[in-house]
Amino acid sequence: MFGNDRMSEIFLRSRTGQFMKEVEFDLMLARRTNELVKEFNIPFNANLVCPADDDLADRVFEAGLQLFVDIGAYHLDTQRVLKFTRQEILDALRLAPDTLYLGEGRDMVIARHRGIEDPNPSLNLTGPAGQPCSEEFYLPLMISYAQEPYVHAIESGATLTFNGYDIMANTMTEVMAVQRDSATAREAIRRVGKPGMHIGDCATGMTAIGKMAASDPVHCLRPCDGRLVAQMCEMKINDDQLARVPHLRNYGSHIINLMTPLTGGIGGGPAGVAVVSVAETLMGVVCYFATYHYLSITHIKWTNNSDPWGMYVLAMAGQAMARNSHIVWTNDPFNVNGAGTVENLYEVAGHAIIGAVCGYQQHGVGSTGGNMVDHHTGLEAGFQGEVAVAATRSGITREKANEIAQKLLPLYKDTFKSPKLGKPFNELYDVKTITPHQEWRDCYRQAKDTLSQMGLNFAVGPWD
Repeated sequence: MFGNDRMSEIFLRSRTGQFMKEVEFDLMLARRTNELVKEFNIPFNANLVCPADDDLADRVFEAGLQLFVDIGAYHLDTQRVLKFTRQEILDALRLAPDTLYLGEGRDMVIARHRGIEDPNPSLNLTGPAGQPCSEEFYLPLMISYAQEPYVHAIESGATLTFNGYDIMANTMTEVMAVQRDSATAREAIRRVGKPGMHIGDCATGMTAIGKMAASDPVHCLRPCDGRLVAQMCEMKINDDQLARVPHLRNYGSHIINLMTPLTGGIGGGPAGVAVVSVAETLMGVVCYFATYHYLSITHIKWTNNSDPWGMYVLAMAGQAMARNSHIVWTNDPFNVNGAGTVENLYEVAGHAIIGAVCGYQQHGVGSTGGNMVDHHTGLEAGFQGEVAVAATRSGITREKANEIAQKLLPLYKDTFKSPKLGKPFNELYDVKTITPHQEWRDCYRQAKDTLSQMGLNFAVGPWD
């Protein structure tokens, strides 16, 4: 059992746990996940990406919990396996917060645990969400997110250069870029009249040094803001990630557990990855003391989660945690298509609807799979929040969410192999007035019309 100092115990286990080569851990995880999928009878049906089955959700949770108990977490630096008992995991889960105060003053929002088909609409904690950004358009790009009425918090993107020079990890360029970009995020929320808005991260920071450099309550990130602590695929940690935890706890910052489980990777297909996603969430609770969680499912081939596999993992991991915990966590749609295409908005919509009915708050849109500089805007991020609110307002059930997802999929699935990359921010927006051009507004209206015909009841939106 943990004593009063769980952090010291985690460090000790990272040095004294069983030695194992990484490939051996991967094989053990793959084998045990496959066994648990069979043992707990977790099926996948491509025509049922959002099952309405409470017992199945509970089985996914129990399988994920058992996976974490059986294989533990792998420390990449020491090649040691950290093991935790079932009781230690459940004790840590019991202590995790169910209510968060994000931001400050009149712009603060309260993020609570959401249940399945929760009548309370989800918040939208969004932004470039780690996507690559140029120095040139970073401020207007951030403003495009912060100004959206269905955006309640922002997370910064990742600039690639500092004064034209490539940013190098663990050097002064990383520190200077992090501090510049954190200050820019603060300036963006000030310019739109939301100075207290929560900022989820400074994604330019690649290392613990970079993340810690953002801690400046006057100019950069405040204690009411957050920082990411990431897992490596699958169920892996290292000293750089763990080193962030004591600093962020002492600073009073929100600690955000970032998970990127790969469908088609070590966890296998969608049933296995749903189990792995639960295990990784629990690992974030235990090892990172996470305040809230980002579930960023990624298809190993297309770097998206708008396919049936991704939607199933989203639905079942969400329902599992909604029914068996009180944590706050978010879903983020990663799309093959870029901003400026209606297909991008259809990908966002399916993910937002399933997330809304399966217990999530909303988070970030990864347009073009997060692979292209500036190929993302505030419009698709605001649209995600608008769709999620409409889904709740319309009383969308899990059964209806599955029906809508199945209708949306044919509208974009042919682009998986040949994505429509759209246009960069400066070609979709007037960069002086920070308003989208007519062609991008037309895509927005077309997507809303399509969703209205499928049963969503929208209020008048910002770009109608």
